[in-house]
Amino acid sequence: MRRLVPLLLAAALLPACSLSPTRVAEVDARVFASRETELDCPPSEPMRCAVPSPVLELGETARRDGLHRVKLIESGPEALQLRVHLIRAARRYIDLQNFILRKDDSGELILNELLDAARRGVRVRLLLDQMFSFSDAEYLVSLTMAHSNLEVRFYNPSFDKAEMAKHDWVSAVACCFRRFNQRMHNKLLAVDDLVGLIGGRNIADRYFDFDTNYEFKDRDVVVFGPSVVEMRQSFDWFWDSPKTLPVQHLRDVAGELLDSAPAPLGDYSPPSRFRPVLDQADNMAYLEEVFVRQVSEVERLEYFSDRPRKEAFPPDAPKKDITLELYDVLFSARQSVVVQSPYMVLSERAREVFRELRERYPEIEFVFSTNSLASTDADTVYGHTHRHKKKYIRDLGFHIYEFKPFPADAPDFFPRWPQLMAEKKQGVSSRSTVSGDNSTIPMPAPRAGLHSKSFVVDGRVVMIGSHNFDPRSEGFNTENGLIVWDPRFAREVERLIRRDTHPRNSWVVAMRPKGPEAERAIEAPLNANTEFLPWFYGATSVYELAPGHDPLPPDAPDFYQRYYPVGSFPEVIRTRRQINVLFLGSFFGFLEPIL
Repeated sequence: MRRLVPLLLAAALLPACSLSPTRVAEVDARVFASRETELDCPPSEPMRCAVPSPVLELGETARRDGLHRVKLIESGPEALQLRVHLIRAARRYIDLQNFILRKDDSGELILNELLDAARRGVRVRLLLDQMFSFSDAEYLVSLTMAHSNLEVRFYNPSFDKAEMAKHDWVSAVACCFRRFNQRMHNKLLAVDDLVGLIGGRNIADRYFDFDTNYEFKDRDVVVFGPSVVEMRQSFDWFWDSPKTLPVQHLRDVAGELLDSAPAPLGDYSPPSRFRPVLDQADNMAYLEEVFVRQVSEVERLEYFSDRPRKEAFPPDAPKKDITLELYDVLFSARQSVVVQSPYMVLSERAREVFRELRERYPEIEFVFSTNSLASTDADTVYGHTHRHKKKYIRDLGFHIYEFKPFPADAPDFFPRWPQLMAEKKQGVSSRSTVSGDNSTIPMPAPRAGLHSKSFVVDGRVVMIGSHNFDPRSEGFNTENGLIVWDPRFAREVERLIRRDTHPRNSWVVAMRPKGPEAERAIEAPLNANTEFLPWFYGATSVYELAPGHDPLPPDAPDFYQRYYPVGSFPEVIRTRRQINVLFLGSFFGFLEPIL
């Protein structure tokens, strides 16, 4: 009973967590009186002293002509270069919305670039989900006071705080789980209504090839044309939502701001290892070649975004379930659906979609590219993937490919791969690293995982965005993305996903053979990872292509003659990690909708 008292108090006091109107007025008065307002660029300068930009010029042309132009951004350094360049080239506004912004080297770089743009006279709005972004109250005060053109807001801050202690997490789960669990998963950068950038990347070293411990293979798409206005409007929905608060109105930030003089932000100099990337961000010839000449005009595209769950709109405002829109696209499939997501946890609704497609078109191909236990950043989610593999393969006919933690094509996927290996050897590490325990075979390179969220239907229509195609994306988080109807563009995304599924880069999951198939199966090499628990014998296993053979899909007649089993969790060397996955998958299925 004693333990319940704090939780009951938290539930009772939750509505009173916000600042009083008097306190808000005090904070706003302090900010208005003390925030920096001087400009580095003369107010009479219409271009805001921005760097020249062939990228924004293309955006102006696309908007004028009413055309839709897009370009895939696959590599981390290119993704960072483009973000830095767009911030430096902005003339009117920058809207940046992200689920995560960590205050590591990449995050600090972006924050300082945004501040420089604000000091030039550009309106900068930064909107972050509170749960996993940087939460240093003192730093947030300094950032808030740095310039009047820069404003930072947090989405759905629990207990109206920037930083949550351990007891806050427990209290939030116990007293107000649905509110606490609903997060803003959107990723968006919009500049001057001319260029937009959306996809899967958060802002942290591991999304841009600068984390020597763990790297994400991710995907963005840069958009030129009329849809950028819709992106900015969706940002406005979140910015003005009752779920969103200016960081200075958070209780711990307000207390810091009113109780002490804010420390000015110190001079910033980016780490030397960022210099090659930053030099190219201002190289006009490079920008023209990479971000203009390689752009594609597409037939049709649609930007989609959830609205904030607590909507600040008139009762008659139209409401859309964006997941249903995605299912409508899937229902148009006839030959193939190729999906890539870091997590394979299909909701019951998604299973029904694929089940109906299988019944309509028995020969349709379902491909799912996802993480292995060795490559994932979320063991708990993988536990539920493992639990349903039999159902996905046997009942729905999925071909499941699990990404290797050290793929053979890593030097192509991650352009800084040689530098990362050298930096790791020198002991360079990323600040704010989420997990330092890889639990995999020690290697001189960082572990890699998939983070891109895309699917392709019949090689003619493609979705790229933040939607993980799982129950959390359907029912809890807000998501955004792009649907493109264009065969050439769709086939290129499909080619990239299928490359990730190649035996060089992924294992394939298949049913364990029975009868004659078991007798014909290639024997596993002596050093292959075998099942570690004799009492747990799953219906599926992970398979590796034997040397000298060509790849086959897992339902091909000769599959077991070419592939050998490597256990359920290849290259995971910690038994505890494997036991946790099996335990979660076996006994905590009820958690599936929130994972």
